[in-house]
Amino acid sequence: MNVKNNTLLIKFSPLLASFFLLFFIAISLWMISEYVEKERNRDLNNWKSRLALLAEIRGVAIEDWISERQSQLNKLASNASLRLFLSDYNNREKINSEVLSAVQGHVHNLLKVSADRFGFAESESKNKSKVKEYGLAILDKDKQLVMSTEYFPKNINDHKVIIDKVYRTAKGEIIDLYAGKNHLPVYGYILPIFQIQDLQSRLPIGAVVLLLNPQKNLYGILKNRQSVTKTDESLLVKQVAEKLVYLSPVKGDFKLFYQLPFDDEQLASSYAYHNPGGFDEMVDYNGDKVLVTGRKIKNSPWILVQKISAAEALAESNKHQEFLLTTFVLIVLTIAVAFIAIWRHSTSLRLLHLTNALEARTELLDAVNDNIADNIILLDQDKKIVFINHSFSQALSLQGDEIKGQHLAAVLGKDTAEQLMNCVPENDRPSVMALLINGCERIYHVTSTGLNYGEHENAQLFVLHDISELKQEQEKREQLGQGIIGTLVKAVDMHDPYCVNHSARTRDVATEIGKAMGLTSAQLETLEMAALLANIGKLFVPKEILVKMEALSEEESKALKRHIDYAVDILSELSFDGPVVDIISQKSESLDGSGYPKGLKEDEIMFEAKILSVANAFVAMASSRAYREGRDIKEVMDILLEQSESKYDRHVVAALFHIAENKAHWKTWQSI
Repeated sequence: MNVKNNTLLIKFSPLLASFFLLFFIAISLWMISEYVEKERNRDLNNWKSRLALLAEIRGVAIEDWISERQSQLNKLASNASLRLFLSDYNNREKINSEVLSAVQGHVHNLLKVSADRFGFAESESKNKSKVKEYGLAILDKDKQLVMSTEYFPKNINDHKVIIDKVYRTAKGEIIDLYAGKNHLPVYGYILPIFQIQDLQSRLPIGAVVLLLNPQKNLYGILKNRQSVTKTDESLLVKQVAEKLVYLSPVKGDFKLFYQLPFDDEQLASSYAYHNPGGFDEMVDYNGDKVLVTGRKIKNSPWILVQKISAAEALAESNKHQEFLLTTFVLIVLTIAVAFIAIWRHSTSLRLLHLTNALEARTELLDAVNDNIADNIILLDQDKKIVFINHSFSQALSLQGDEIKGQHLAAVLGKDTAEQLMNCVPENDRPSVMALLINGCERIYHVTSTGLNYGEHENAQLFVLHDISELKQEQEKREQLGQGIIGTLVKAVDMHDPYCVNHSARTRDVATEIGKAMGLTSAQLETLEMAALLANIGKLFVPKEILVKMEALSEEESKALKRHIDYAVDILSELSFDGPVVDIISQKSESLDGSGYPKGLKEDEIMFEAKILSVANAFVAMASSRAYREGRDIKEVMDILLEQSESKYDRHVVAALFHIAENKAHWKTWQSI
């Protein structure tokens, strides 16, 4: 600050100077607080999307588990042999006992086969201490036990109310999860059996009862298998009277049917139960703060609670916020202290006072530098060390006075010194590099600034910020993202078994086309991500439509086309590096406007979406399905060429044609 400026400061009254300083500090602290809060909200929104995806995937898996077992039991209840046997059994006084015995043996074998499918193999019955809690049984018209698997409970009075309801309404019922003997969990179904001639299914002649052990399959769906996090947990809960009952084991404690108050406003599970799809930071059953969301399970009173420890989820966010807050506050305080020092010393016109003020500020800046964790070093034009801060000298196990004046190569070593000097670009942009300092290799964010004034002309200032831990955490987050994407693709393959690996193949074809057409690496990554997630919306399309052998009805076709809208809804709140969601939303558009869902034309369609459209059509036609063989590559290319200009971009089709013609392994691609 020159003498003229200091003279102007002298004219400021103490009251005005104090007001300006307090105003500056207040505004600065407010802006810091707002920025830190914004960063935290951004991290919370990211976790909201991640937990919602995990809850959706595991919720769909549970619903599939329920419907699959109900479907298997329906097949048994509809079996003609079983229905005929029960008709004869109910009239056994009029039926020849030898004939009835023969049919009974056949039904017993049928029961054994069905029991094997449900996991009640007779080979497991050697353990005589096994609890009689699970199994498969058949009841007659009088609700009496006719036959059952070995470990089915002989006393069925516990289910009398549900059995009576099934016989009264002639409709199947679910036996909700309850605590059996030794507090073991039990889940089951009761379905009525009708006479073969009873076309309207009004009068049951018996019933089939299934009691399952959810620990064998259902609880396995809730386990954390692919996530890199340590504390995320999926739970099933339901309301019983004024209590919230935990139907699945809680982490670290396999005691089932744990109960907590139903209306506790601070309890995470209670929040998820009352607000399915909501997201908040609450307290779990252990009293720990968690991030939580919930999802309603169809055809059941259950709620899936998906949570993760707030301490783990927001660990990096809290560190980042603490760093920002500390740095910004230190800067504000430094400026404030410097302002006070300058103002106080500027009350005198004496040069000595100005010199003292400059020395005080220099000492303050030195103190700040010595307490900053970053490594700071200043080199002159001969690459000799002019200044090194305390943190850097400590890392080198040397004293600052011993280092000053030495050549950079003598302190850091020739290779590290050359690596550091080579990172100095013409525009002084920062670099990220691994440097070996004092025998320890770490990753640094290196900022280089040229100084061209005073005694430091042609000098170079380096600031080395250690980001090794940040890089490790970034890799963990990337692994988590890849794991979630892999889980989504696997979930689609499991939901649509006739199109297994369709997404992966579409990605390979689209990437090859993109490379051939000169897409940048960023565009290729965006296209690859869009191809992998393009069919995620099929998770919400009924499975019977996806596996149907015959032609789809108009309503079924509309339902299938809605998978694009579902995909956009699922992915719209995720943060991608490119327009992944836009590409997916346009993958079924046609150049002539006949596509869906918006009927876009020509240049209204993104170029990457045109590539994905051709790749998707190529894979669909060339791949074999259960109801047809895959078409020959030449035949597929002829169809695509014929439909270019009307549906597909001819340049994209031409690129695919060039690839198919010049890559030998593509000629037998459909046989993979």
